Amino acid sequence: MSIPQHDGEHPFAGKVALVTGAARPRSIGRATALRLARGGAAIACLDIGRPYRDAPAHGTATGDDLADLAKEITALGGSVATAVADVADEDEVERAVEQVSEELGPVTLVANVAGGSGPGFGLGPLVNVPAAEFRRVLDVNVVGTWLVSKACANRMIAAGEPGRICNVSSQAGKRAFPFLGAYCAAKAAVILLTQALATELGPSGIAVNAVSPGTVDTDLINKDSVFESLMGGPDGLAAYIQREIPLGRLQSAEEIATAICWLLSDDARGVTGEALNVSAGQTMV
Repeated sequence: MSIPQHDGEHPFAGKVALVTGAARPRSIGRATALRLARGGAAIACLDIGRPYRDAPAHGTATGDDLADLAKEITALGGSVATAVADVADEDEVERAVEQVSEELGPVTLVANVAGGSGPGFGLGPLVNVPAAEFRRVLDVNVVGTWLVSKACANRMIAAGEPGRICNVSSQAGKRAFPFLGAYCAAKAAVILLTQALATELGPSGIAVNAVSPGTVDTDLINKDSVFESLMGGPDGLAAYIQREIPLGRLQSAEEIATAICWLLSDDARGVTGEALNVSAGQTMV
């Protein structure tokens, strides 16, 4: 069996990569899209690009954010297509994947980053979370990951193309956190979904993995230093980090993107069905 060869600086040259949740500033999705573009991939940027109707306070990207990301990728010399879709809506997902495939070519790399939780989006004691919010967290994090994976994998199989999928779980999918029960349940499901897909798609040459980030300094968690405030300010945050995180710092979106891109690269060709901890040591199970 031959080992794939590539330009070390452009490991994704000639590939088309789809990234969900791509547009929000200071996000894992945006960092992943840019890193894949720098690695030579053509990038399909998929994002909801609008507030959730039933959860308008939950942070999302705007259409302008999506357009700005496309301009940034173009400035890097990369090819890009954008699509607006709610990953929990099968019709929107299918239309989006079909559209970007027509514009860029067959998608063979997939980063399922869209997801999250927060106020009005499953945050709070489980006995008080409204059923509609609980379902919304599952829909975006689990159903959305499955729908995008299904749409892309079916096209890879039909074309006889091998590929790689990386889903974003969380350390909250491996251990319980109070007031994040809906999110914990959803991200745990993402890990088992990843393993089931890896088992089923492996014979078609499609590897499926996940990453499990820890506490990442993004606008999802720490917009306008809200997480720092919840921890009691700078001193409280420092105490939390000292107590909880062996490497002694919050993580950046870029280092999670690095792990995602490694799992999407030929360098990880022997890896499938894994949920890789990228938590600065906060979670080690």
